[in-house]
Amino acid sequence: MATATSCWILFYLVVASFGEYCMASQIGLGSKLLAREDRAWMSDNGTFAFGFTPEDGRDDQFQIAVWFAELPGDRITVWTARDSRPVTNNAILELDTTGNLVLIDGDTTVWMSNTSGASVQYAVMSETGNFILYDIEKYTAWQSFSHPSDTLLPNQPLTVSLELTTSKSASHGGYYSLKMLQQPTSLSLALTYNLPESYVNLPESYANYSYWQGPDISNVTGDVVAVLDEAGSFGIVYGESLDGAVYVYKNDGDEKGLSAASNRSTRLAVLRRLTLETNGNIRLYRWDDDINGSRQWVPEWAAVSNPCDIAGICGNGICNLDRSKTNASCTCLPGTFKVEGGSQCSENSSLIGKCDSRNENSTSTLFRMSMAQQTNYYYSDFSVIANYSDVATVSKCGDACLSDCECVASVYGLDAEKPYCWVLKSLDFGGFEDAGSTLFVKVRSNGSNTPESNSGGSSEGSGSSTREKVLVIPIVLSMTFLIGLLCLLLYYNVHRKRALKRAMESSLILEGAPLNFGYRDLQIRTWNFSQLLGTGGFGSVYKGSLADGTLIAVKKLERVLPHGEKEFITEVNTIGSMHHMNLVRLCGYCSEGPQRLLVYEFMKNGSLDKWIFPSYNSRDRLLDWSTRIHIAVATAQGIAYFHEQCRNRIIHCDIKPENILLDENFCPKVSDFGLAKLMGREHSQVVTMVRGTRGYLAPEWVSNRPITVKADVYSYGMLLLEIVGGRRNLDMSFDAEDFFYPGWAFTEITNGTPIKVADRRLEGAVEEEELIRALKVALWCIQDEVFMRPSMGEVVKMLEGSIDINMPPMPQTVLELVEEGLDHVYRAMKREFNHYSSFTVNTNPSTSHATCSYSTMSPR
Repeated sequence: MATATSCWILFYLVVASFGEYCMASQIGLGSKLLAREDRAWMSDNGTFAFGFTPEDGRDDQFQIAVWFAELPGDRITVWTARDSRPVTNNAILELDTTGNLVLIDGDTTVWMSNTSGASVQYAVMSETGNFILYDIEKYTAWQSFSHPSDTLLPNQPLTVSLELTTSKSASHGGYYSLKMLQQPTSLSLALTYNLPESYVNLPESYANYSYWQGPDISNVTGDVVAVLDEAGSFGIVYGESLDGAVYVYKNDGDEKGLSAASNRSTRLAVLRRLTLETNGNIRLYRWDDDINGSRQWVPEWAAVSNPCDIAGICGNGICNLDRSKTNASCTCLPGTFKVEGGSQCSENSSLIGKCDSRNENSTSTLFRMSMAQQTNYYYSDFSVIANYSDVATVSKCGDACLSDCECVASVYGLDAEKPYCWVLKSLDFGGFEDAGSTLFVKVRSNGSNTPESNSGGSSEGSGSSTREKVLVIPIVLSMTFLIGLLCLLLYYNVHRKRALKRAMESSLILEGAPLNFGYRDLQIRTWNFSQLLGTGGFGSVYKGSLADGTLIAVKKLERVLPHGEKEFITEVNTIGSMHHMNLVRLCGYCSEGPQRLLVYEFMKNGSLDKWIFPSYNSRDRLLDWSTRIHIAVATAQGIAYFHEQCRNRIIHCDIKPENILLDENFCPKVSDFGLAKLMGREHSQVVTMVRGTRGYLAPEWVSNRPITVKADVYSYGMLLLEIVGGRRNLDMSFDAEDFFYPGWAFTEITNGTPIKVADRRLEGAVEEEELIRALKVALWCIQDEVFMRPSMGEVVKMLEGSIDINMPPMPQTVLELVEEGLDHVYRAMKREFNHYSSFTVNTNPSTSHATCSYSTMSPR
């Protein structure tokens, strides 16, 4: 008993460095496993085994692997040596006396751990599924977790340098991987389809294609690690101490939050595995000991719901969905063929339209264009020859490829009602059904593949038959042409408007947009819109739940025309293409008849105004100072993202507490892009209608000056003041001295007493240095002159303390109030407030049409 207790104490003291050497039986130097013997090295509780396992069910070929040892049914491997080949039943796996783990088949060394010089003393098959070699100091010299194959186990870290990979396709050599994808300014977890090694001399951007990405991780110092935690949640932890976290999938029973990998010596209560499957999807499985009377693996989550969203699933062919939208089949393009024994397509070099310098000038005679309607294609930037936006008709896009010797295919479609024509020099990643696109494939002309005619003589009968064919064929062709022409004219007249409408609707949704829900489906998911979360300028928001239990917020737009529909299109196109941990994620939309709905991720803690403004219903809600600063910085990072890091610069136009939502960890997310306006990077301003909420509007909105992203900076400054003060910037319940918070804040910071303006409910529990920094930043943001306001990127740096902040001048708005006399302004506005609030008082908040918000009154 004393020995066991000592072992556990030692484990907790050295777990970060020594791993799991007290957890499992030690495998000494000189230990061996033989492929022909049914024996393995087991973990202490028998959860995992390490040894030889049959290759693809064969009894004459084996591989070394780690698998779940005591589960019934087919053996599920969680690790294999990726750089080894299958071995025969004469193979031996030995932890030799030099500390090297070696796989030998006959006289050939097939694989080794390369640890002969690492002073390895013993090995352990741990209860986490990690096979570890320990050195003389009991540090890890080698571990299977550092060389993953296709499975991630709970508490197994997937760092930036590691990746999960599937085995290579036997037909064409391509494979899938899950890894951290390096973007210019961020990291993201991504699923990619990788071309065979024969493409190794080409750029990496061409040899693989990313078809699914998790949330972006930007502006992070320290490690970034993907992890499946013990509660069944999958996500990314980051930072110097790995204390930052963002979910990719959150299990309903996970109450503790995402955590970094930890070592264990006991079996987990629930067995789980995250597996990258050969079809390119990553799926989370849970072992259920009793489901319908049986014991089996149950899928809990998958990254991709539409199989045709996975590149390469049909080789370079076209993926087609059935009516259920869950099962896919493959169709091969002209010039390609189906691989024998499989469903994937591969290129036939004798048919595909590739030319060389010898026939560069005769492509139109040697080749022709084969058209695949309602078809799009996955392609990398490297394969693009050109993009023509001035193509007048669909057929012209095919002609553009036919006239280019290097081109093998072209794709035509509409983007925001403007045509595009992508001219491609390769077809490698596969295609998919798309009602708004047309694919052209260059193939060799029929004449090049027509067999030569028989050179022998013919009888009279054959000559007569030939003459009859000469007469009949033109007649049949003529009749067919006339009938086809009549059908085409009829189709054109009857369906022209409908087709144009469909084309326009398709062009409204950009590539990679959120899921399209049916209205009936959303009625069911929201319990017939029975749980109201709140109302906004364009409609109401209801709570709902998806089939997997994920909570959602459904925004039902009630005034679609003429402005509400513009808001809908803007939100779908804008938010759907943006991914940042401080922006609300748009999961889907509904556009069915007159119905327009948006489906967002659900924010458990609601909007920020409910946490910073005191009210009867939120007396117990009080954010401490550190949480407020975190919300201020993170909100600024989210705004900076769509100001400075997006392909198209975006102006939000309505930054206010009601549009900042908080998740269960009080991580803020900017919402409501209904007033957003896309602005190309080559433009510095946008002229539009007045938008936003009074009290947060920049002066340029009412002075007919150009509107830039600095209008959002002004709104953020007013928001930051309200976060610091815990009150509205204009509140007539205060005295003449402090009813206008920006003026009071400037006065107190000038007098050296900034602590007075902090939220009184905090009772002085604030960091004065952070308070002064926040007030200075806010006052710089609300300067009347646009050029004096900082960018949001500079705001982030100032709040984080990485750059110094000078004392701002008094904003013009504050100066005008001081010159006019605060007492005089206060009395005048008090009279206006009393008159305004005396109209209608309705005690039922759900049916009230009168809103009395101090922030809507202007001090000017």
